[in-house]
Amino acid sequence: MGIKTMRLHLIWGIAATAAFGVGYFVLPSSSEKGRVSIPRTGERAGSKSGLEDEREGSRIKRGEMAGVGLGAGAKEGISSILSQKVVLSESEITNLGETFRGSSDPVAKRLAFSKLLQGLTAENALLIREEIEGQDHRSAEFQEFHYAWGAVAGVDAIMFGIDTEEDDMKPALAGWAGVNPGDAMAWIEGLDMENDSRFDPLLKDRKLEINGLRHHLVSGIVEGLADTDPRQAAEFVERMVSSGQAHPGHMHIVTGEVLRAAENPLEASIWADGLPEGRMRNEALGRVADHFAGRDPAGTAQWAEGFVSEPGMERVFWEVGANWAGRDPEAALNWASNLPAGENRQVGMRGSLNSWARRDPTAAGEYLQDMPASPMRDAAVAGYSTHVVWEDPTAAMSWAESIDAPEQRQEVMVEVARSWRRKGGQGLAEWLSGSGLSVDVQESIMSSRDRRRR
Repeated sequence: MGIKTMRLHLIWGIAATAAFGVGYFVLPSSSEKGRVSIPRTGERAGSKSGLEDEREGSRIKRGEMAGVGLGAGAKEGISSILSQKVVLSESEITNLGETFRGSSDPVAKRLAFSKLLQGLTAENALLIREEIEGQDHRSAEFQEFHYAWGAVAGVDAIMFGIDTEEDDMKPALAGWAGVNPGDAMAWIEGLDMENDSRFDPLLKDRKLEINGLRHHLVSGIVEGLADTDPRQAAEFVERMVSSGQAHPGHMHIVTGEVLRAAENPLEASIWADGLPEGRMRNEALGRVADHFAGRDPAGTAQWAEGFVSEPGMERVFWEVGANWAGRDPEAALNWASNLPAGENRQVGMRGSLNSWARRDPTAAGEYLQDMPASPMRDAAVAGYSTHVVWEDPTAAMSWAESIDAPEQRQEVMVEVARSWRRKGGQGLAEWLSGSGLSVDVQESIMSSRDRRRR
């Protein structure tokens, strides 16, 4: 570990120990309409744009890739149950299933289910599944059964899921990867679904998109690996991303497990900082920043400053600014404005204003009104406008048009316009006709697809 890394972790080690009502959006003073207050209609849940969209996308990916999932404690419990094997006859399986489905006593239900898992084998798995198949696929029992089935039967448990409507392939993959990581990784890396007719029910009949399905299956393996060996999981994600078979967002699964198991911020930051240079490390550090900035924004900000001169750290500074501004906008903006000049400072400012706009759009707009023209103001306006667009697109666009730097102004205008289109697009075509944007850019705005996974 280098001196810089030791200093970063020492800083964090020291630091670690030590929805609003009605509001109004303020238009930029340079607007032809002057300073106008626009009633705020409430929060808008939906896509974001620019770095905000990317940040939200990462949250969505974390949720989707983690799926309903199982907590590490549940997985440890399953492993313990499977180690206490019992032999069950068909009639015993039937009786236990009846108790599990019919008992009004939650303790009796759980004991019956645990007994079924204890008796689970590759040979009787289908019989036991019949006893739990009425469960919602998001239920703990459904997920736990398929995790256990994957652990005892491997690929057979995974392939069974091709012909079912429920999401049972991913938990089975997690169980398999947890006990036999080498075989699970080799299977997915060598999988050619397009030329494997067994996957036709998913790809041809249900018309699932092949990359989305592959990413979903990869997430199951990553979950299983992360439970037992986070570094192996991180290396697997990096390898799969390099080959185009995974998304960098899969690293959030690994980082989430590290954060869960870490006893303090120092431990988690050492792990993330020790990953090989590149996007995987940056994703992990951003996730660590998000996790701890929500608990200790000032301490996390101090830690983040050690990365201020590094490229690719935008997410770290966005997360710190956004989390801190959710509690104390003035402190967040003071921190961001005092960072050394560069991309990370601008992103910290942008994240801070974006978050403040959610909390109090009037105050955030008034703050921007008083800022002199500068790259810092441009970054702040970018953050503000990419949130305001979900409430009032024309107000957001007025702000975007007030950005001084021509290249950044067009970039933010395009981001706001795309969000405007996703919001419904009322009035967008008229604005585009007089926007001065090229025909190609206008066409890309009107034809761009929503980047969120569904």
